[in-house]
Amino acid sequence: MLRVEELQLSEICLSLQSTEKAKRIKSLEKMYNIIKDDDKQWSKEEIVKMWQIMNKHLAKHLTDPSESCRNLSIDITKIFLESLPIFDKHIMYIIPILVRRLSPQEILESSEEVRLNCVTLLRVIIRLYKDHLAVYIDDFIAILSRTVMDNYQNVKRESCEAISELAKSIPAQFYTKSEAIVKPILSNFTHQHYRVRVASVNAIGDVLQYGNSKSMTEVSTPLAERLFDQSGAVRAAVVKVAGNWLVHLRDRYSWWYKIIPLLLTGLHDDIQEIRVTAAELWDTAGKVYLQENESDEKIKDKMDYLIQDPEHYPPNIPRPNLGCRIIVQQNVGKLVGGISRELGDWKQDIRVRSAQLLAVLTLNSEQNITQHIENLLPAMYRACNDEDQRVVDNVVLAAEYIGYFVPPNVYCGLVLPTLEDGNITTGHLTVFAAILRGSERDSLSDELIEIGKFLQAKHICRSKKPNYQWQILNCCESLLHVCQQDCNVIAHDMFVIIFTVWSMAQTEKNQIFAKHLMETLAKVAANQELMEFYAIHLREIFVLIKDTASNWNIYSPEFYLFKFCLSEARTVCAKNIDIVQPILETTMNQDSDSELRLKLFIILSDFFMHRDEILKAMKEPSDFVEKFLINILIPGLIWSAGKISEALRTAATGCLCALIDESNHDEMIDKNKMRFDKLKNCLENSTDIFADKNQFLKIFDKLRPILISLVDDNARKTRLYALRAICSILNIGLKFSCITDENVISTYPAVIKRLDDGCDDVRCAAVEALVFIWHALPNDYDLEFGKSHVDYLYTCMIVHLDDPEKEFQDLMLDAMIQLAKIHPQMLAQKIEKSRGNFRNQSALDKLMKHMSLL
Repeated sequence: MLRVEELQLSEICLSLQSTEKAKRIKSLEKMYNIIKDDDKQWSKEEIVKMWQIMNKHLAKHLTDPSESCRNLSIDITKIFLESLPIFDKHIMYIIPILVRRLSPQEILESSEEVRLNCVTLLRVIIRLYKDHLAVYIDDFIAILSRTVMDNYQNVKRESCEAISELAKSIPAQFYTKSEAIVKPILSNFTHQHYRVRVASVNAIGDVLQYGNSKSMTEVSTPLAERLFDQSGAVRAAVVKVAGNWLVHLRDRYSWWYKIIPLLLTGLHDDIQEIRVTAAELWDTAGKVYLQENESDEKIKDKMDYLIQDPEHYPPNIPRPNLGCRIIVQQNVGKLVGGISRELGDWKQDIRVRSAQLLAVLTLNSEQNITQHIENLLPAMYRACNDEDQRVVDNVVLAAEYIGYFVPPNVYCGLVLPTLEDGNITTGHLTVFAAILRGSERDSLSDELIEIGKFLQAKHICRSKKPNYQWQILNCCESLLHVCQQDCNVIAHDMFVIIFTVWSMAQTEKNQIFAKHLMETLAKVAANQELMEFYAIHLREIFVLIKDTASNWNIYSPEFYLFKFCLSEARTVCAKNIDIVQPILETTMNQDSDSELRLKLFIILSDFFMHRDEILKAMKEPSDFVEKFLINILIPGLIWSAGKISEALRTAATGCLCALIDESNHDEMIDKNKMRFDKLKNCLENSTDIFADKNQFLKIFDKLRPILISLVDDNARKTRLYALRAICSILNIGLKFSCITDENVISTYPAVIKRLDDGCDDVRCAAVEALVFIWHALPNDYDLEFGKSHVDYLYTCMIVHLDDPEKEFQDLMLDAMIQLAKIHPQMLAQKIEKSRGNFRNQSALDKLMKHMSLL
């Protein structure tokens, strides 16, 4: 004790009463150095003696006007408390002062550093005086509920730590007061510094762990919002708090439905460490639950007999332990409503988290999800139309899990009625395709007929929306993937679905997918090539659409189907011409939609480009050709006013060329070489389209005058096609040896006029046509009688040897060389008489040289 007396603490106490700040600070610093001096190694008795002398003075200076004095007083007090024996009397003056300084609405302590030091002092008291805190619980709650809302971030963090320590130190007393501190802590959940948010989350965890858990209703939503925090540390804190509650919270069974989403959401966090932590905590919670309830007979039976995983279970997915599954199964009903609402929330992150939670809950619920499907489906349908692909992916995953755990006879009874109500969206089919994809083969095969009947319904499969089409194809792919050969029982229904979507697909992606599925279906269901498969099923398509043909327009689904049949399955169309032809006659008569007729003429042009293939497939090709020409095509060639009629004539003329001419009608004519020999060779089999001479003449007599009139049509392509059609029809006539001189004489004048056409390709075609026409002249033609026609022909042609276009000059020279044999003497005389009028003397020389050889 002599050492204490030597310190002359009374002088320090006297100096502390000085009005001069410097003296007070100097005295406090002296006291601080004394108590802090490790070399002195003060005994407990000496410390107690010094405390007895100094404590009241130190307590007084906790409210000193000088910040430095207050801070030094707190530091000295902390050192004393760390060294003193634990007696209640040591803190009896300190706590009331701290209450006055820190707890009022307007905190008296103005210094941030001092406030921080005060809270640190509180933590020292909480740590050391656990057995004496009960009487001060109200004071601590009053102080900490204010300091936790302090403007200084370090004070907030220190206060959160103090709250946690207080809750753990006196849980019984804290329980009754905990609700008062919840709101102040929650106010920090949106603080700009992540460390404050982390400390606040941890504090809330301890407040509910050791306090009244009724605050869970107030806390769960703000905690859930922190799962969207940009800081991984904050999200990790929420996951750990939730995991701790699931294991240690006293009445956690009552709050599982609030806690489960907080932990399970962490399973999909962006940071792997958080995902791993969440998985470990979830697994632990399940195991603890089983240990706590192992005496329960129902749970014991499950533990004994449900050891093996189901045979049909999602691949590469670890199955949650039995405890986890039971926890979710008991609480999923309370979560479904909230998930359904949040799947449609305006905030993107909430929708994503809800979708992820739905997938996890479905995996844990297993068969128990069945009773909640009806409530979940509408929200899942809407969510699958979400713009955020993450939402769609997770809802699809949940739907696949439903397929694994819910029998098809059950989900079909729930899903199909919701789809049949109308207003089907892409989302409906996305969910259904995913459910089918997760189903078990044998049980799904029993429902195939019902599913096939539903999917092939007109209002289901006839949509032009690309995403919708993709998903209905996904449904078919799911069926093929799961049921494989069993799909042969609905092969026709699936054919109708895939073919319909394929025919109406506007994107290449959908067309490729549909073709792939059709080929797969043909192999899996019938082990056939595509055309063989078409031959079996397409006739029913024709029968299906035939009755509505009179009402079609270019937007009709039936038109898309028919058009696609003509382009994709030409041979099958030819084999079913007995149904196809009436459809054509109905849709292409004069009263039909003009746009529809135009489209069909264009489609048929392509169809007839494969003439040999389709005619060989028909039983009576000549009958079809005759009826088609008389009932459909020739009426389309007849002139009528208007732009639409003009377009129809062009399309019809092109279609005629495709039917009777195998050459490519869109290619440009080679102006340097005559084409008639090539055409003549390619038409060796042209007579196949007519059975005999009489049938040909019946058509020829109707066509010839119309084609002659079309040579003078306003449309360039119509004139061009008409000239080519004349060539082709004359060549067919030559095969039948039924072209007369009258046919030639009545045809060529209209063609000669086209030599002066404004379009070069028409002029070239006219030259070619003249060669064909005059080559069709019978051998017994009386040249003397028809001399004037030959003279007119030569006169009109020879002037074009001086054409401005060199290529056209050469083309005309080749033509005249071909036609010189009709009357070489007349042509020679004409050249001699008019040679002086021509610039192109070399062409005349070549022509004369050729005639000298005849």
